[in-house]
Amino acid sequence: MVTPSRQTVTVWEGITPDAIPFDDLFALNQPVILKGLVNDWPMVKAGRTSSLDTMQMLEDNYSNKPMLVYRAPSEIQSRFGYNDTCTGFNFSAERSTIPDVFNTIRNELSEQEHEYLYVNSLVLKEGFPALADSHSLAFTHPEFEQNPVVAKIWLGTESVAAAHFDQPKNLACCVVGKRRFMLFPPEQVENLYPGPLHPTPGGQVVTLANLADPDFDKFPRLKEAMDNAWIADLEPGDGLYYPSMWWHEVTAYDRFNVMVNFWWMTTERHKGNPMDVLLHGMMSLREKPEQEKQAWKALFDYYVFGDAQRVREHLPPESRGALGEMDDINARRLRSMLISNLNR
Repeated sequence: MVTPSRQTVTVWEGITPDAIPFDDLFALNQPVILKGLVNDWPMVKAGRTSSLDTMQMLEDNYSNKPMLVYRAPSEIQSRFGYNDTCTGFNFSAERSTIPDVFNTIRNELSEQEHEYLYVNSLVLKEGFPALADSHSLAFTHPEFEQNPVVAKIWLGTESVAAAHFDQPKNLACCVVGKRRFMLFPPEQVENLYPGPLHPTPGGQVVTLANLADPDFDKFPRLKEAMDNAWIADLEPGDGLYYPSMWWHEVTAYDRFNVMVNFWWMTTERHKGNPMDVLLHGMMSLREKPEQEKQAWKALFDYYVFGDAQRVREHLPPESRGALGEMDDINARRLRSMLISNLNR
């Protein structure tokens, strides 16, 4: 295994679930370990006695709602990802239930070679509604007034979720089993060799490289990414905050693992999905002549990535239209224009 150069992940001690300093987290704009944040959660306490106790707690509070489960043979060595041609995956996806998943895990606990099972991104209050209130955090900050927080649970055997990015901000809580997050700032995207936009293992584009055993001959720019990796090793009870769009590879080491994370967006829903902009840009701009691409880059820098006030300050308020504040009404107008243009 190659050990990447480590960037220092700040560790904050003594943070409690009801008094998280979100202003400080957001200002730092980098990963932060919140040591022992959820030590008092019931599942964390049960897991310290035995992972079987946590399984039982989850089974006792299960909603009986079927869920999506990834199932893979021992040959994948816990790394869920693509097949050799990147046209499919090295695992199968099926609907199952918590008792069936846990029975498989319990029956193979003593086996060195075993199936890998991964239940990912299950909304906590849908899968285990009785546990949602006792496994929560206090999200008190103006950012959350227009951006509701969604709690999700991830559980299963050992697993590696290949490096990917998410649009929401994230506060991940390690509940059972040890985890490692290998994180990369957004500008490392070109060094991480992203796979196809479709299909993707879990809805997001992921790296094709094996970060645990990197092939620098095949992926030479990966060395630069590894030199800029941030490593966060989590024990049960620890939390990890990281900003939107940071790439992260998540390794769960134990035979049974549980994580609960909290996701939230930073802009109102009516403003749409930036990924749609990227896809449309790829369709419309990527293959234009270089001079034209640079001209469009200047327009994007001015209208999109620049100061919103600067592009409208010289215009009378009644004439600003799409350049005005992007409220729900303005967003509806723009969406209508886009639909009309795309359907021509």
